[in-house]
Amino acid sequence: MKKLQLVVTVILIIVFSSCQTNRKISRFWTSFTQSVDIESNSKKKFKVIASVKVETNDPQARAGIWVRVDNHKGMGFFENMENRPITSNTWESYTIEGFIDSQAKRINIGGLCYFNGKFYFDKFELYLENDKGIYELIDLPNSSFESNIVNNVIPGWNQGVSKNQITNIEGFTFTSNSDHIDGSHSILVTGTGITNDVVKLDVIKQAFPNLGIYISIVFILILLFSLITNHTSPSGPTWSNPGLIGFRFSFIYFLFFIIVNNNGAYPFFNFIIQKPSALLHEFALWFGKNILQIPYKIAIGPNGSGDTTYHYILVFMGFLLAVLGTVIWSVIDKKRTHYIKLYYWLTTAIRYYVGLILINYGMAKVIQLQFSSPDLYRLIQPYGDSSPMALAWTFLGFSEGYNLFMGIAEVLAGLLLFRRTQTLGAIITLMVAMNVMAINYFYDVPVKILSTHLVIMTLFLLSRDLKRVLLFLVTNKPVEQLSIIEQPKFKKGLNISLKVIKGLIVFYAFGYGFFDSLSAKKIYGADAPKPDLYGVYEVTNLVINNDTITNYKSDRLWKYIIFEDEGVIRVDKMNKSRRFYSVEVDSKAQKIKFYPSRNNANDYFNFNYTKTDSTLVFDYIYKNDTISGQTKRLGKDDFLLTGRGFNWISERPFNNR
Repeated sequence: MKKLQLVVTVILIIVFSSCQTNRKISRFWTSFTQSVDIESNSKKKFKVIASVKVETNDPQARAGIWVRVDNHKGMGFFENMENRPITSNTWESYTIEGFIDSQAKRINIGGLCYFNGKFYFDKFELYLENDKGIYELIDLPNSSFESNIVNNVIPGWNQGVSKNQITNIEGFTFTSNSDHIDGSHSILVTGTGITNDVVKLDVIKQAFPNLGIYISIVFILILLFSLITNHTSPSGPTWSNPGLIGFRFSFIYFLFFIIVNNNGAYPFFNFIIQKPSALLHEFALWFGKNILQIPYKIAIGPNGSGDTTYHYILVFMGFLLAVLGTVIWSVIDKKRTHYIKLYYWLTTAIRYYVGLILINYGMAKVIQLQFSSPDLYRLIQPYGDSSPMALAWTFLGFSEGYNLFMGIAEVLAGLLLFRRTQTLGAIITLMVAMNVMAINYFYDVPVKILSTHLVIMTLFLLSRDLKRVLLFLVTNKPVEQLSIIEQPKFKKGLNISLKVIKGLIVFYAFGYGFFDSLSAKKIYGADAPKPDLYGVYEVTNLVINNDTITNYKSDRLWKYIIFEDEGVIRVDKMNKSRRFYSVEVDSKAQKIKFYPSRNNANDYFNFNYTKTDSTLVFDYIYKNDTISGQTKRLGKDDFLLTGRGFNWISERPFNNR
């Protein structure tokens, strides 16, 4: 028993030591932040003022100050000076003004730096309106950075965008500097060797022409080891040698995967152990470069993909760790005949991991948050220009009813949270997870690693009773009843505590998860606020310097003006190119300020317009050209895909081409 405890302890130390609250990642920007808790019974104004200057030779480099208000139901006001980036090499004062309301609980303020250069910040000030409408200065610790910065640690501030998670970005350093506006020091953020390079698929395919074979072999071996665990009844007093070996491998590998790929499954998990630590990060980079011989730069930062090179490195590392750990464990604990208690805890961890992840995804589908209705950008995009993933997102997001159907199916994975319904839950979850995995594989959705592991883990849970299930379904003969994993006997106090924790997790998954998804839908989902000019405006007439353009096929000319989100407009040209503009819209004056250059806040033109329900007439002057035109407004109902609707009777198939 002591040997077993030693083995498990060593394994857990190795795994948990790879996790801490600091993250070190690669990306082209960095930030620092300070959070201030606030309360308000009414809507009030605030403003943040800071002094900034930039010294750089990088044309992409820029800085900004940023503010985010955290509400009890999600994110409130947000501004990061995207429309007016800072590039001046002299000290200047910049201001962001916004508001809070009764839902506000925290204001986060800080600085942003992009790419290479020297970025100086000093004298941050936060003013909050009181009940009399007068701005009051809020005390900010180390607001002028007078406390010395040592080893990139900023007293009173954190790297990143949250007070709960410190994010270190490779290539950026934080130091104190004597060039200042207030006091005797400022903070200097230095960026060196920063690139925004994305490794091209051709480079990856050339480096690893047989990559698919290697990945498939690893996934198949993980599956086989997990199925071997249930070679004999795990509830019996004596397990077979294959069963013992399979369990040891599964215990190490699945726990490693769950810890480094939590994916929001366990509530508050990130606050306890966060993401892979700097130690794991550095080792993974070394492992990828020296062991796997990866010839290109390995990106670390989160970007929405769960199938990056870094993620596959973690899979290979976990696989090798499990193989090595299994060998050592088998030698040290070779007299062991079973692991009934550890089997219970492993299956519990897997049941909750798979169940909670699919509940999260299911709630997002029930609310139609993951697959939203096709937006205006998608509706005017030529079919052939769509990526496979975009095609899948359009197909799945088109129907609110199908979203509800998929969501309910995934939420039924909640049956895994209860031992008595584990087998039924595993059967349903297997069908759901395999469908998700198929979409991810065949529509190039970068969540292949996670979906594959959900299938493997579900098969691990189901394999315990798979023979009995198949005999019942195929032979229609009586079979012995399905087994329920026996729970270890706990002391009364511990047993009550575990039940309370389970109840809280179930409530969090179903109750809080549902209402959190509803709140998120109002922020960035279908119920999010739309701009006053929401719609697609097709240019039908254009006049440049009093000359009407009759041959409206010029590649330089605008074809569509699209208002989808606040603060940004997309313009599609006749040559199929497109461009996003940062804008400031004044609906009362019927004027829009366009910023053609994101690096120059002084480069803009005023776009004047007159709007009716179906048209928009505009005029503006830019670079000595006087331009005016007319447009025809297209709403979602004007497109066949979103305008046809549901029909009980169809006299013939309507599959237009």
